[in-house]
Amino acid sequence: MNHNDLLHTRSFKILLTVCAAMLCLMLFTAGFGGEAPSNLLSFFSTPMQRVGTLVTTNAAVAARDASTSKEELMEENAQLRQQIAELQSQLVDYYDLKKENAQLYKYLDMKELNPDFQLVSASVIGRDPNRFYTFTIDRGTAAGVSVNDPVVTDEGVVGWVSSANSISAEVTTILSPDTRMGGFAETGGTDKVVGESGVISTDIKLADQGLIKLGYLTADTQAKAGDIVVTSGLGSIYPQNLKIGVIESIGHEEYDVSLYALVRPFVDVTEVRDVMVITSFLGQGEAMTGSDTSSGASSGTTSGDSASSQETASGASSETASSASSSSSEDTP
Repeated sequence: MNHNDLLHTRSFKILLTVCAAMLCLMLFTAGFGGEAPSNLLSFFSTPMQRVGTLVTTNAAVAARDASTSKEELMEENAQLRQQIAELQSQLVDYYDLKKENAQLYKYLDMKELNPDFQLVSASVIGRDPNRFYTFTIDRGTAAGVSVNDPVVTDEGVVGWVSSANSISAEVTTILSPDTRMGGFAETGGTDKVVGESGVISTDIKLADQGLIKLGYLTADTQAKAGDIVVTSGLGSIYPQNLKIGVIESIGHEEYDVSLYALVRPFVDVTEVRDVMVITSFLGQGEAMTGSDTSSGASSGTTSGDSASSQETASGASSETASSASSSSSEDTP
């Protein structure tokens, strides 16, 4: 084997590789002194430690931020809830003021039409279980309300004050079987206000239908469906010409020759929420005669009448009969 062949043998290559590795190790050791193994380990471990530290730090920061965000969100949520509650309260106040404003306009309108009226605004705070007979309002004697004061809205008659204390009053509605009031059917047909007087009453059957009856109309009455019925002035409880309702039909009384009209009240007393009590008006307490009623109705007076609930049907009917004959025998001026 010559010299060139020796250089190409496998054993020589292995020996050369080992020598090169030892030389590199010697150089590395010389460069780092006696701490070469530890430095070598540090060389590889330091980046890993930095990565671990970074991950741990970021995790801690994230956890702290998450905790802070939760507290902030809870605080913000509480603030929003408080703002919502305040806005809801303001909204309630707004609607209350809007309601009071609307009621005031109605009050002023009625006062303008009837300057002699003394009015007290009131709200319904309780109802009879029968719904249409009675309800309670939040004004009493301390506000000037008295028993037998008429109760109305801008749409028409509601009823009358049947009892009162210092802070509240009970109102008996026109759908109560206790109702007895003078009514006047405006038959129209000319420029003059003409018509016929009768007695407003009702019973349980009619009240269930939301109806009242204008009775004791003459056999030749001109009253018809669609005519307006107002208070007539008979008795001493109601002023004249307050709107009551509209006639739906005409019928014959069962036991005599007179007729009656079924009337749908303008005011739904089962749903009314705000009313006005007429505590004083011109002529209050002065009973009117049939002729007074006829002339008062024909002059188009802007107020109206309802007789006391204590009036008997016979008493009212006798006054009504004379009024009816007077109204039907001549055109009222």
